[in-house]
Amino acid sequence: MGNKNFLKISLIYYIALVMVVCLFILGYSGIITNSIISSTLIQIVTMLSIPLLLYTAFISKDFKKTLSDLGFKKISAVMLIIAIELGFLLYFLNSFVASFFATVIHFFGYESINLSVKTLATSSANYGALLQEFILGCIFPAVCEEVLHRGILLSAGKHYAHPRYCLYISSLLFGLMHLNIEQFFYAAILGFLMGVVLMASQSIYPTMIIHFMNNALSTFMYYGGQLNWKIPTAYYKFLTFLSVNPILYILFSFVAVAGILGLYVLLVKKLKHERAKMQVRQIVKNLNFENLPPEEMAEKVKQTNYILQQARGLSVIATKEKFKFKFVDNIFVICCLVLAGLVTACSFVWGIL
Repeated sequence: MGNKNFLKISLIYYIALVMVVCLFILGYSGIITNSIISSTLIQIVTMLSIPLLLYTAFISKDFKKTLSDLGFKKISAVMLIIAIELGFLLYFLNSFVASFFATVIHFFGYESINLSVKTLATSSANYGALLQEFILGCIFPAVCEEVLHRGILLSAGKHYAHPRYCLYISSLLFGLMHLNIEQFFYAAILGFLMGVVLMASQSIYPTMIIHFMNNALSTFMYYGGQLNWKIPTAYYKFLTFLSVNPILYILFSFVAVAGILGLYVLLVKKLKHERAKMQVRQIVKNLNFENLPPEEMAEKVKQTNYILQQARGLSVIATKEKFKFKFVDNIFVICCLVLAGLVTACSFVWGIL
């Protein structure tokens, strides 16, 4: 039963991926040139609406259960603040990772063919364009891409397949779904780190916040630099200063990345502890000490102790089950990897021709 459901989940993702690839080809060939139409079709239709409808129709049978399966669970104010802090941290980490891999692939002669980057670079920076990019490039992906990857593939998928496998696959496919070599590396790493956040928080909301902040800060920095805002301008001047001092740049990057990862681990642990507190408070709230039979009270105490014990551990995956790969159960996962991998590889070839 579980394997069949995971097969359905991977099929839903494959259908979404095929549609995204088709729209990508239509955009690259110049058939679809309007960014609003393109973003709406890719994000709202293929990554959000159709996967939600298919999951509800063939797996959950109920839309409320779909939302629950996908991790739409309430978070506390503390978890919200932690998610915002993680958003800032991962934006700067993402900047270092993106810069490093861009340098590596550029060394092999790659030049960017990303349509959105070309459009952004050739369009005049103004407040209207900023608002459009804020909606299409920040809000849409933060909701739609998270629903498809951290929601369907990871949060729902881990109920039917090994959680660690779902974490790795959702991260890898998140990188490949961008369909270009330039974004693959840092998107896959960011996807993994956001996947860990989802496992720790047991909610998709923190990953949506992190995703939104990463894109919003990137947009703010780009447009702020074009419009001569103080903070982005100072930031780019600092990066320019580092770029002409290679040794200082390497040293600063090493210290910064190490510090960011250390803070990331601490914040994820705090997120996990806060989720455990919320679960324990809910158990205590539901207790009725006057009428509750002793055996049920003992079970509640046992459940509470288990939650607190898991919260003290370092791992965010509460299972000792070993992963067993079965080709039949993962046929659509393989199809996704092959299709997205081919398009990503072609983007590298096109970029160096």
